[in-house]
Amino acid sequence: MDLRLILLSAAGCYVLITLLFQRTARHSGLRRELVPAVLTLEGRRVALTALVDTGNTLTDPATGRPVMVAEGEKVGALFPDGQAPAPEELRRPVETLERLGRQGWQGRCRLLPYQAVGVECGMLLALRLDGARVGTEDYGKLLLALSPTRLTDGGGYHALIGT
Repeated sequence: MDLRLILLSAAGCYVLITLLFQRTARHSGLRRELVPAVLTLEGRRVALTALVDTGNTLTDPATGRPVMVAEGEKVGALFPDGQAPAPEELRRPVETLERLGRQGWQGRCRLLPYQAVGVECGMLLALRLDGARVGTEDYGKLLLALSPTRLTDGGGYHALIGT
């Protein structure tokens, strides 16, 4: 066999396999991984895209129900003007919880412990919503954890929820 033919065949197979794996590894709406989510709180609504993450096991310790994690800056419209926590405030959840408590949010907000890769034990500020619809499923009074950082580099989604 000709060496050029072997190298060309190997390069062609490499490109084909790479493209195939890249397409199947992406999150897509076809597999219902990326779904629209509508969150409501005291008459205010926020719509965003959520990733249904089978590896997300974060649950509400009180009820055992799944917890949605969302980028804090994307859900600021759920708060009245001037009360939404800034991303730098979300890095200090205890102080932010105290501030929100002074502004009348004491029954609505709490701290949620979590573990993640590189984080042995962390805390997120969590907010009890009036309603949450994720895809076709109605989660009702879901607990929403506010992330101080972005959840993805690509920007395809701004929230995560476990199954």
